[in-house]
Amino acid sequence: MLLPIIAHARAGALDHAWRLFQQAGLDRDDDDPRALSLKGRLLKDFALRSAGKERLRFYREAAVAYQRAAEIGQASYPLINAATLSMLAGDDSKADKLATMAIDWIKANPDEPETPYYHAATIAEALLLLRREEEARATLIDAIALAPRAWEDHASTLRQFALILETQQAPAEWLDALRPPRSLHFSGHMSFSDEAANDALLAQIAEMIADEKIGFGFGALAAGADIIIAEALLEAGAEVHAILPGGVEAFAARSVDPFGSAWRKRFDVVLERAEMIRPVRPLDSLPDEAVIDTAAVIAMGLAIRHAQGLESEAIQCLVVDPDQPHTAPGASTTRAAEAWNRTGLRQRLIAAARQSILAERHAADSEENAQRAFALLAMGSRKTADDAPPPESELARLHEAVADLHPAMPPFWSGEYLILTFQHPQDAMDAGAKLSGEGWPVGGDFCVGLPVFDPFAGKQRLPAHSVAACCGACASSLDGGFQATEDLAAAIILQSPGRCIAELVGEFEPSNGEFPIPLFSLRPRL
Repeated sequence: MLLPIIAHARAGALDHAWRLFQQAGLDRDDDDPRALSLKGRLLKDFALRSAGKERLRFYREAAVAYQRAAEIGQASYPLINAATLSMLAGDDSKADKLATMAIDWIKANPDEPETPYYHAATIAEALLLLRREEEARATLIDAIALAPRAWEDHASTLRQFALILETQQAPAEWLDALRPPRSLHFSGHMSFSDEAANDALLAQIAEMIADEKIGFGFGALAAGADIIIAEALLEAGAEVHAILPGGVEAFAARSVDPFGSAWRKRFDVVLERAEMIRPVRPLDSLPDEAVIDTAAVIAMGLAIRHAQGLESEAIQCLVVDPDQPHTAPGASTTRAAEAWNRTGLRQRLIAAARQSILAERHAADSEENAQRAFALLAMGSRKTADDAPPPESELARLHEAVADLHPAMPPFWSGEYLILTFQHPQDAMDAGAKLSGEGWPVGGDFCVGLPVFDPFAGKQRLPAHSVAACCGACASSLDGGFQATEDLAAAIILQSPGRCIAELVGEFEPSNGEFPIPLFSLRPRL
């Protein structure tokens, strides 16, 4: 009973989750600690999307639910949540009482089935609520030492500490020294011979990785700067997340193999050690400029999202030719640099001269490429009990719902979904948030496509294979939910960092048998 409600809440359909909670009678259940903890979580989520007195009211109600769960279930988790939520609701005396109880409970029950990190971090949070900041800081440092690579747990704690310190109007700069490692987007020119990975370049890259405390790298693995940076990341103990346009073999055929077998061997070694190999659609054909640029957008967005999830920072490192700067028009590195600069995030440039022997080996596409990247939405009709086709009245409501939108191509009805095509990811985000807020199920994707003219409808549209992923995302979505592929989530995050909350909710298997596609719930950050 509880799991479907949690799934709806994670998918961003908070109102629907609450309706299910009420329909099950759980809002009136005062004796089940699990139901009470879930009630506290839902009310906290309502608080975070509210403001003013309404936010305080939700915080108070969430604190009451967690406190009751703690009284019945005798556990530290609901107790510390009740303490923090009481403080957020403005009840400092109650927060102090519950925080003290949380410390005493953990000390009296060391065998509670929680991790050593959790117990230490919970005591640190309670100390912070009691405004014993120096003790809280020392205890949190000890907690991190107990699980030094539990980055997600550290991030969750830091997020909670930042909220407490903000409410207490206390400085939070001391948290910076405890943040997980930074995430890096990397790229650079390809014109190196295999021997050109000289000591000076490697030293600069290694120094940058150490200075910036890089723990995670996101980028392609083309012969040249990409592979050199990836090797340096692995040598430093960092994770490499390889984002490969077209898939492994198609990418290698375009961007590795033409530069010689030595580069291919290095490419294969990096792949074996990579934390993640992430192909970018379309697969199994040589990636053209549009697909390469799309993969760069996704890699940059994933680096930013990863850093946001860890309460850390994302930076970009580019290897550039001092005689042909990255601002020269037309280069993919140029476009990546410009996209990153628009975010306002930091960038590191490392100068390394091109090797003339290979300067022209990577030829441009022989013909002007008509493919472009699009942000797509699939909008489904509200589900009927017998899955019957929607009546004309429902299609009329669909038409009315999108009448004030301005997609890049006219909307078209696939027979099951209404397809909306946007040039900019943020436009798709705004439209998806609007439509899902009106109760429509919405799915989204970001991909490269070649528009075709539909003589039957008299307008341009994208072919079925280009819209399959956004339709799959919509099929997995809930009424009033906006779910999108990881590609669209990354593109939106790159274009508008901080304006979107993207939460992983699962994955779906595309009908064409390609790799499982991660799904994210998207909603605007208030």
